[in-house]
Amino acid sequence: MNKSTDIDIVVRYLEDPENEQLKAELNDWIEQDNANLDIFLDMKAMWQGDPLPAASSTYDVHGQWEQLDQQLVAPAAKPTPVVQMKRRYWWAAAAVLLLAAGTWTFFGPGGYQTFATNQQRDSIRLSDGSMLYLNSNTRVRYAREFGKNSRTIKIDKGEAFFDVTKQDNVPFIVNTPEVAIQVLGTSFNVKSSNHDVKVFVESGKVSATYKATGKKVILTPGMEASLNSQQHDIDTKTYSKRNNILAWKTRTLIFDETPLSEVAASLADFYHVQVKISNPQLADKKLLATFPDLSLDEVLDIMRKTLRINITKTNDLVEIY
Repeated sequence: MNKSTDIDIVVRYLEDPENEQLKAELNDWIEQDNANLDIFLDMKAMWQGDPLPAASSTYDVHGQWEQLDQQLVAPAAKPTPVVQMKRRYWWAAAAVLLLAAGTWTFFGPGGYQTFATNQQRDSIRLSDGSMLYLNSNTRVRYAREFGKNSRTIKIDKGEAFFDVTKQDNVPFIVNTPEVAIQVLGTSFNVKSSNHDVKVFVESGKVSATYKATGKKVILTPGMEASLNSQQHDIDTKTYSKRNNILAWKTRTLIFDETPLSEVAASLADFYHVQVKISNPQLADKKLLATFPDLSLDEVLDIMRKTLRINITKTNDLVEIY
C-alpha cells in the first residue's frame, strides 16, 4: 500500500469518524504495522490543531491503542464542513509530497518533524551541522527547534548512522522506545528492531541506557552494545576494524578471512534475504574478499568460484551447500 493511500484512509476517517466502514479500514491499516499507529496519532493531532508530543517523550502505546479502540467503537464528534475542506486540501498536498520524494516529512503545528525512507537510503544535514544517514525502511523524528536548546532525535524503527557535531553545552540524544543514547560529538550507528536495539560506535564515546532497568554502558570506538527488551540486559562486543556493521552506508562488504557463518549473517542483513548453510562443515570455511556495491548475484557467483562451493538462490532464500 503506498503512502498516498495510507493518508487517504486516515483523512477519510477524520472527516467522517462515525462511518463504520471507514473505522474498519483504519483499524485494518493500523494492524498492518505498529508504526501506523504513530502516524495516525500524529495526523489526528495535526488535524485537531493539538501540539504533538516532544521527540524525547515516552509514548504510552498500550494506552493509545485502548483509546483508539474506544474511538473506533464509540461515536465521535464530526469536524465542521469548512474545516474539513481546508484540511482536506492540506493533506492532499502532503500526499503529493509523499509521492514526490522517497524520504517524506510531516510538519505539525507543535513544531515537530518526521522523516522516513521506504526502499531507498537517504541523508539529512541537521541544523547543528550534524549528519544523519538513514537506511531503508527507517523512521525518525525531531523537534523543528532542534539545535537551539536541545538536540534530541527519536528512532521509531530502522537503522541510522549519526555523525555528530560537538557542542559541549548541548548533548546530542537519540531515543528508541527501549534505549536512550547520549553523546557530545562522535559518530555511531543505531539499529532498532522489534525487540532489540544495537548501538555501534565508530568514533568518540557514547552512553547507552536501557530505560526499563536503568542499566547503562559506555561505548568507545569499535564497541557494539545489544540491548534486548525481552531479556532486560545489555551485551557488549568489540570488533576489529574489519566489520560490516556500516556496510549499508558504505555499500561495501569486506571479508578478511571471515568464517562462512559470519559471511552468511552479513549477506542476510545487507541484501535482506535468508541465508542458510545446509552443510555444517562449511560454516568455518574462510572467505577473503571485498565486494564494492555489487549485486547479490554477483557476490554469490564470486563466492562459488573462490570457495568452490554450491550456492542456489530461490526468491529470498540463499542456500549454501
